[in-house]
Amino acid sequence: MTGIKYKRLRVRFASYIIAAILVLGVWGITQTVKAASYSRQLSIDRQRAVSSLASYLDSVETDLRKMQYVNTETMASGLALSLSRSSAGAKSCLSQLATGETELYNIYKFLSQAGDYVRSVDKKLISGGSLSDEDREQIKALYEYSVSLSDTASYVEELMYAGEIEFEDTVSTLSMISEEESGLISFYDTVSDTEESFSDYPTLIYDGPYSDNITSKTSELLENESEITAEEAKELAAEYSGIDKNRLLQQENESSNIQSYVFYNDGTTVAVTVKGGYLHYILSDKYAGEEKITEETAAEKAKEFLEKAGYSSMTESYYFDEDGICTVNFAYTENDIIFYPDLIKVSVSLNDGSIVSFDAASYLMNHTEREFSAAAVTLAQARNAVADNLNIEGVKQAVIPLDDGTEKLTYEFLCSDEDGNDVLVYIDTETGLEADILLLLYSDGGTLTK
Repeated sequence: MTGIKYKRLRVRFASYIIAAILVLGVWGITQTVKAASYSRQLSIDRQRAVSSLASYLDSVETDLRKMQYVNTETMASGLALSLSRSSAGAKSCLSQLATGETELYNIYKFLSQAGDYVRSVDKKLISGGSLSDEDREQIKALYEYSVSLSDTASYVEELMYAGEIEFEDTVSTLSMISEEESGLISFYDTVSDTEESFSDYPTLIYDGPYSDNITSKTSELLENESEITAEEAKELAAEYSGIDKNRLLQQENESSNIQSYVFYNDGTTVAVTVKGGYLHYILSDKYAGEEKITEETAAEKAKEFLEKAGYSSMTESYYFDEDGICTVNFAYTENDIIFYPDLIKVSVSLNDGSIVSFDAASYLMNHTEREFSAAAVTLAQARNAVADNLNIEGVKQAVIPLDDGTEKLTYEFLCSDEDGNDVLVYIDTETGLEADILLLLYSDGGTLTK
């Protein structure tokens, strides 16, 4: 009996040992999986942080550049607020990966000083003062420093996504780049996720048909128009697109503020408004192919198409081409005043001149009969409102859209700074204050604004 009991105890003990090993094994696998998952998430968060930092610093750079051309407290206040937000975001990001290194303090210091100085400039203008040459030189110095920071962050971001460096190496890489290429103290990377950090992305002038103030308003142009039938819309869609009517398939109607009939054929979508029968948009997945025509020819093709679609009195403003497709901005013009809210974008294939896409959302939502009071500010007074460090190259009157959904009649001054950079300055015809400042960015693809 004793031998049997001893044998049973040995079997039971062995079972416990095996069970314990199994439990430990499962626990170990679970912890390994959790650790791997945590590592992946950490890597994603860090990559997102680097990208966001680059966006924040780009915004800081743009605000500081515009600040060099400010001449009124209204514009200074707006830029001060924007820079304050970007600086705060960048600081928040820097704190996410702080390791106690002293380099981090210097970046915090720069962001704080830039924000403080811009706010002091704002207060100076509010109190009735003006910017001295020393003020503008200080802002320029801050701007040049921000350019180096922004370029370095963007370069590190490229290296990370190209897989050329691991995140752990970014700090040393930033340090090396900043010391060798820009003479700056090295800094860290990161930033929290927010849409605000991407608000400064370069676009065609006053581009943005899907902004909130467009999609939330009612179209005065369409409001009093009569409704057309689906069959009438189909005929118009065929005429606009050049596709045989019998080959167009009706899709679900567009139910946005611009209600439209939608038709489709072989990768091309055409939308015609329910009221008035206006061409709303064309979208095509057509591949552009080899470039055979010039941007000037593409702009002419776009203008011809606008006339065909019933949109007259449209003036070309700026264009940009990418991947064999040239996108041209047109704005409504009347009595030598250009109305930027009434925007239409036409994209043309540089291969054969065909229309690849068309978007009249901004025009359809904004176009209406407008009445503006006679300019209270003379052209000479408006010229005096432009900063002294800008050379005026040309001027015209323009109606521009504001962030709150309203519009302003302005004098648009095309200017250049001492380094040859082109700047658009808009002076309100009622108040004589700066209504907006845009930076013109030129490339082989065309002109964009910031």
